[in-house]
Amino acid sequence: MADYSFGYGGIGSGIDISSMVSQLVAADRAPQDARLNKLESAAKFKLSGVGSVSSAFDALKTALEALKKSDAMGARSVSSVSADSTAGTDNVLGASVGKGTPAGQYQIEVLSLASAHKLMGAAVATGTLFDAGKLSLSMGGESVTIDIATGSSLADIRSAINDKAASLGVQVSLMTSDDGQHLSIASTKTGAANAISLAFVEGGGDLSALVGGMQQTNAAADARVSIDGLVTTSAGNAIADAVPGMTLTLKKTGTSTVTVASDAAASRKPVEDVVKAYNAAIKAIASATSYNKETDTPSSLTGDGQMRGAAGQLRGMMADLLGGLAAQGLDAKSIGLQTRAYPSNDGTLVLDTAKFDAAMAANPGKITAAFTGSDGFAARLAGVVNGYVGTDGSFTLRTKGINDQLKDVARQRESVNLRMEATAKRYQAQFVALDTLMAQMSTTSNYLAQQLTALSAQQRL
Repeated sequence: MADYSFGYGGIGSGIDISSMVSQLVAADRAPQDARLNKLESAAKFKLSGVGSVSSAFDALKTALEALKKSDAMGARSVSSVSADSTAGTDNVLGASVGKGTPAGQYQIEVLSLASAHKLMGAAVATGTLFDAGKLSLSMGGESVTIDIATGSSLADIRSAINDKAASLGVQVSLMTSDDGQHLSIASTKTGAANAISLAFVEGGGDLSALVGGMQQTNAAADARVSIDGLVTTSAGNAIADAVPGMTLTLKKTGTSTVTVASDAAASRKPVEDVVKAYNAAIKAIASATSYNKETDTPSSLTGDGQMRGAAGQLRGMMADLLGGLAAQGLDAKSIGLQTRAYPSNDGTLVLDTAKFDAAMAANPGKITAAFTGSDGFAARLAGVVNGYVGTDGSFTLRTKGINDQLKDVARQRESVNLRMEATAKRYQAQFVALDTLMAQMSTTSNYLAQQLTALSAQQRL
């Protein structure tokens, strides 16, 4: 209750004006608060029900979007073993696959590994200083010019090359041997296209001799791999998409057998996710519209027409979809997907995983086509679900409408508060006027009493 006190009570009347005003305002406010509380409670009750159903439909939408993808049921497992393996491992390569990689066995021979180019300079005595000049370094189709200042040491030359050529993928270092210091130039990138070329441009004979003394210690080379007799090359030691979706990580030369197989559990999971999400959506509607006969208590959306329509549409579409699958020879007996039977025939689905896995193993293409794609099981069911939780879906719009009702209630409360403030001021003014009048009457009464007392005393004399 708001505080309508204003600093003093009834001086002339003795009435607790603040308390009286508060009680009168509370009596005026009570029916309006009761009305607004009822509106707010009803709106929040419905909002919770619509929210729980919308959340379940959102989860179903997510599961259906995943199943719609053409590769949703193309999960694969991969294993590899090298010819020199003694424990079923692969010392030659590692293999990974994505969805849709063609299943089968691949004979792979790593003919050579990719390597990075490296140059090593002749020995230079420690403390040697070089005259000014210019060098040119190129790698991978790019080149830079390096300025060498007068009096540069071999360490200074190393730093000058690093400053200019690091962006190309070149790393220069100094090596020390019994003969002196050596300039080492290495590529950080493998592959024949990343060979390093260091050239003398101008300067003294000492700088020219330094460049001329550089010797190759490691050649730049591409990886070469034979897959079922077909040779492919790569600048790096990872071969991607020579077989669609397969990536090979090369370890050493040698032969290996890579086996790609369907992953039954992973391929089944998108269908299982849809079944679980569909069942959750059906149960969410049932919960939000249920009626407890024992306690005579309705739920938030008991008797709600929109929810009945949503449940009916979902079940109707599911019946059509299951009928369509059966027409293709993919009935409950063959793939294990059906509505729950009596006595729990609540419209939910059950999936026999053993039957489904066996059907996928026997005819993966047909089942995948039936469930995925723009015209498959998932896409058609998603069309119904999107009508409820899409941007302009009916649940989305209804949620917005209920939130607008709650905002309107809040605005009405503000209006009531303003009116009650005005009412309180009016009551205060009236009581203050009454108090003032009563104070005046009390003063007059006291004066008259004094006069009458004085008059009575004179008459007795």
